[in-house]
Amino acid sequence: MSAKAANPRRRSSARARPQLVAALGLALLGALAGCQTRPTTVELYPEDDAAPRQVMDLMFMQRLTLPDNFVLRPDEFAGVTTDHKRGVLYVGSREGTLFALDGNDGSVAWEIPISGSISSIPVFAEDDNVLVFGTDNGALVALDLETRAPRWSYETPGTIRNQPLIHGEIVYFANSRDQIYALDLATGDWRWQYPADESLFQTNFTVHGRSGLSLLELGDGVSSDGVVFSGFDDGRVVALGANSGVPLWTTSVAPPERGDFVDADGTPLVDANAGELVVSGASTGVYGLSIDDGSQRWHKPVKGAGSVIAGPGGVLVFTSSLEGIFGIERGGRERWRQQVDPGVLSTPVIVDDLVFVTHSDTGLLTLDARTGEFLARLDTGSGVSSVPSYDPVTQRFYAVTNRGDLLAFAVR
Repeated sequence: MSAKAANPRRRSSARARPQLVAALGLALLGALAGCQTRPTTVELYPEDDAAPRQVMDLMFMQRLTLPDNFVLRPDEFAGVTTDHKRGVLYVGSREGTLFALDGNDGSVAWEIPISGSISSIPVFAEDDNVLVFGTDNGALVALDLETRAPRWSYETPGTIRNQPLIHGEIVYFANSRDQIYALDLATGDWRWQYPADESLFQTNFTVHGRSGLSLLELGDGVSSDGVVFSGFDDGRVVALGANSGVPLWTTSVAPPERGDFVDADGTPLVDANAGELVVSGASTGVYGLSIDDGSQRWHKPVKGAGSVIAGPGGVLVFTSSLEGIFGIERGGRERWRQQVDPGVLSTPVIVDDLVFVTHSDTGLLTLDARTGEFLARLDTGSGVSSVPSYDPVTQRFYAVTNRGDLLAFAVR
């Protein structure tokens, strides 16, 4: 393996990289039960160990959800999106509240109740001054940010926990019933739905969650109207015409004998230059498929693989709650693997040469994307099940703990 390229962000000190553990005290998490700004002077890291600050600094903590003593293992699945125009962050909660927080210190700018938990990352459409998000009640909501009232709401029979996809005048989304919808962004009017019935709905046991949507934009080949890709609980991967919803091809990453837990839950990674789609099957592993027809180019066997993210130097990074965190090459050759404690791992977020992964029991893990070297662990006391997010403009990383605290970090 070639030597790792120098990173200007972390060139100032030649240092060893021990495994780092930063304990976040339960007293800090329990303080300030109301929705108030957490002081930025909270000491997240041990005073005698400055190494964790070489990865990131805590900017603020904000309580989103009041403690519930009747919930044995609470989960917060929502994530953060940034509105640079207004200088605020948008994030939902399991209690059904949408928050707009000051981007500098996390103080509450405003909040509104929503029917149903919000368990995904909202999408901000700046040109339309609208925020689009799904709920566990099965509604996709388009919120007018000037009036703070819904422009429209579209009801479906399944929960919506994946991030909607906006392209031009259309918003695409999927629900837990394995239905994909395309709506008019301005009005919420139905454009198409795939499948038209519930013919793809899996009746066997499936893994929690489903694949997100990916888009091959206009002019990138395959189809004149663009292509939407997604996976289904029965192991199918489908390419749909973006304007028509007509299937262009269908393939399967389920094992030949099929059975339970054969989901294709990883959000497809589109590589238009290589003409390749990288997908995952929960019981079979990671695949490189031809964008043109879905035919298999390569396969990396792994149990429980999730969404694959492109990293520096051509590495592809993904997590498996059964087998750990992986960095592989296109073609399937393994570069590195990091085993972790049992728990549910999020889709990785890559910032330069850092990999951030949330852990449902531990909290937040950080690795080197090129080598897989373990850099840091932040123990939040309750674990993190939320979708992590990174804003490249402010260079901040966000995650919501299962106790309902939003953590905002400046990435070094």
